[in-house]
Amino acid sequence: MKKILSAMLSIFVAGAIVMSGCTMPIKQNNISSQIDSDNELESGEVYFHFSENPVISYEEDDFNNEPSTCPLSQNKIDDIERNTDEVISQYEDFSGTVLLASGNRIIYEKSYGKTGVKNSVNENDTFYQIGSVTKQFTGTAIMQLVKEGKIKTTDTLDMYFPDYKYDFMNVITIEQLLEMTAGMGDYMQIIEGDEKLLADYVKAANKSEEDAKKFIVKTIFEGGIYTDPGKVYNYSNSAYYLLGIIIENLSGMSYRDYLQTNFFDKANMKNTYFVGENKDLCTGYSLAQEKYVCDKDSKELKAEGDYPYLFSAGSVVSTVEDVNKWLSLVTSNEIFTADDRRTIEKSLMMYNYGWNTADNLWHHSGRTYAYSSQVYADYHTDTRLVILTNVAFYSDLNEISIKIYLPLVNAVRES
Repeated sequence: MKKILSAMLSIFVAGAIVMSGCTMPIKQNNISSQIDSDNELESGEVYFHFSENPVISYEEDDFNNEPSTCPLSQNKIDDIERNTDEVISQYEDFSGTVLLASGNRIIYEKSYGKTGVKNSVNENDTFYQIGSVTKQFTGTAIMQLVKEGKIKTTDTLDMYFPDYKYDFMNVITIEQLLEMTAGMGDYMQIIEGDEKLLADYVKAANKSEEDAKKFIVKTIFEGGIYTDPGKVYNYSNSAYYLLGIIIENLSGMSYRDYLQTNFFDKANMKNTYFVGENKDLCTGYSLAQEKYVCDKDSKELKAEGDYPYLFSAGSVVSTVEDVNKWLSLVTSNEIFTADDRRTIEKSLMMYNYGWNTADNLWHHSGRTYAYSSQVYADYHTDTRLVILTNVAFYSDLNEISIKIYLPLVNAVRES
């Protein structure tokens, strides 16, 4: 096992409140050796334990992790299973599926709660919206296009959206979109906060997918920018929506087809698709409304049940086992080289290419109107966590994730 980065786990920060369609403040926990108290944050804000990334000393082969077998003894696995059961039992409102993996072995996989469809229960192969976890596919696609020489991270927006003549178009770079420092607002908050805009979007979507996407791009640019590009981190679905449009234009493929060909097929993800393509999706539960809300006739979901609305910011639907297959590629050398990992981790804001990064542990969460998700991946210990839930705006998810994932990482480190 490669030497773990010296600062690992002692100074982690919580991931951004990563959302698809989230327009309300959500509680977020800071990641450290102990769970801190909840901090009420505005959407997109991140609380750091320190002002900038620490200086991290890498060994020559730190990034060269190879796929591994599970190094844990059965006693250690039993301990992790018991801990996970105990943690989940403390949250009566938890509804979803949990998976923990070490090397090539799934060491924990259980489902809890109901699907909301005729009182059936969630199972290990239940489909969930993964929300903004989608962004890591978008970011990785951009990285591939950079390697192919089709785009540079120093390129500016005017090169890819020449029809829009705003002053900031020749200032905002692809790198700033990837790092969420472009200074623009969030199209979901803009549209969902304006009844007329939402109605206009629905009209555009009823015409065609292309009209719907053009409407959102126009809305993004008309919204302007709020801070100088490159200066301030502000979580924005708009940035990754624009990256999806660029992926389609440069690859000559639809976003769906690009992900299917380059990622889903490569990882053998046979139970992954996109919002609106399958009727087997479980029904999401709103704690605030105390009812299941993922109803095809629900007015609140006219937009968020629509593929072109979520698109490259949060449209993927999957199962825990399929997401784990993807993370297995992430923690191996199948997708990212050592230089790729350094590129992803170099961001001062600790967000890059669709990942929150703190030392060598990468993570991302997702929030939609009816679902919440969380993934963690540590390529040094080759450990992974996937939690997919059908509970909307589930504020306890970060806390649950930390309590069940850190014991696994520590156990592998000690093995």
